[in-house]
Amino acid sequence: MKLDWLQGLRGLAVLGVVFTHGRYLLSGTPNFVLADAFFRPGAMGVDLFFLISGFIMVYTTQNASGVRNAAVFAVKRFARIWPAYAVVTLLWIFVRRDGLSFFQDAEQLRFLFRSLTLRPQVPEQAPYFGLVFPLAWTLAFEMYFYIVFGISMLAGRLRWLVLASWMLLTLVLLPLNHGGPTLNVQQFLQFRSGYMQLVTNPIIYEFLAGVVIGLLYLSPRVRFPNVSVAWQAVICSVGFVLWWGWSGVGDFHGPAGWGWPLAVMLLVLAVASKTVTLNMPRWLVWTGTVSYSMYLTHYLSQLVLISWLEKRGLHTQSWNEIFLALLLAIPVASASHWLLERQLGGWTRRKLVLLVDRVLPAPPVPEGLDVIKMAKVAPRKM
Repeated sequence: MKLDWLQGLRGLAVLGVVFTHGRYLLSGTPNFVLADAFFRPGAMGVDLFFLISGFIMVYTTQNASGVRNAAVFAVKRFARIWPAYAVVTLLWIFVRRDGLSFFQDAEQLRFLFRSLTLRPQVPEQAPYFGLVFPLAWTLAFEMYFYIVFGISMLAGRLRWLVLASWMLLTLVLLPLNHGGPTLNVQQFLQFRSGYMQLVTNPIIYEFLAGVVIGLLYLSPRVRFPNVSVAWQAVICSVGFVLWWGWSGVGDFHGPAGWGWPLAVMLLVLAVASKTVTLNMPRWLVWTGTVSYSMYLTHYLSQLVLISWLEKRGLHTQSWNEIFLALLLAIPVASASHWLLERQLGGWTRRKLVLLVDRVLPAPPVPEGLDVIKMAKVAPRKM
């Protein structure tokens, strides 16, 4: 079952990120201060993505557990994230880095391999970690949480206890003797392993909050008593997020920054959607559908736009260029969604699912129940 209100939130999140990076088009001009005040809070779209990711993982696996389901979950998530990311990283090298000469340097190749495996390159630069493709830091956290979430599915009914125990270990107990724990996502704890800097980073609390919100959404007991209270909660929670972001009170990623008001808002919207209809414009739902591709490609297309304008003497560093960057991001995201997500990612997904079927075949459906199952279970597409 597709949740349009959630797709709409994805659309808002990615547009916020697009405008955040669009403000760099005015760098060095008198207008940058105003552009920074308007557009920098749009970076909270990343925190909203993390919250939504945790929510969706719960929503799409509510009846799934065991080895086979965990394996299918893992390969589907890998197929959705990694192939498109790998292609965009290579494009980034040719557009922004050294092109072919990049591949002639052995150290650069090692750097690329570590980046493609989403391992922190510069642990001191949390939460970004200095990957080849700078926007990939969010994917490093995504893939890590996918792994942990998938492993927790192996525990069956104890999956939430296993997940909570792992989070307690990595976010609280392990940091105790290394300068933490804290809620500062820019923290540098005294771990030798760079990857430990990632798994102990408090921004992971946002995924965990999304999981909790997903569980509350699925609970039939958690709902607003009436329509009036639901709408009041929606208006107040959305308004508070806008105030928190644009007043400057919250000014960075993480649960203590933009994260916690967004978590409250997502919880309110999720619970309210069971009482009222949260209509989203179709264009915003579509933007949510291509949001991953737009996130991956918008900064790359922005740099291409600047280069094209500069070569023709048209780079004026004016407000209209932010509008042009948004216009370019739309068709590029659409093409990337079709080519990289649906075609390349879809092909990868099919191949990996077939491999899972060979190694872990699905249990046979008892005779006479297959038709009933098909009638009762609606496909879930998120």
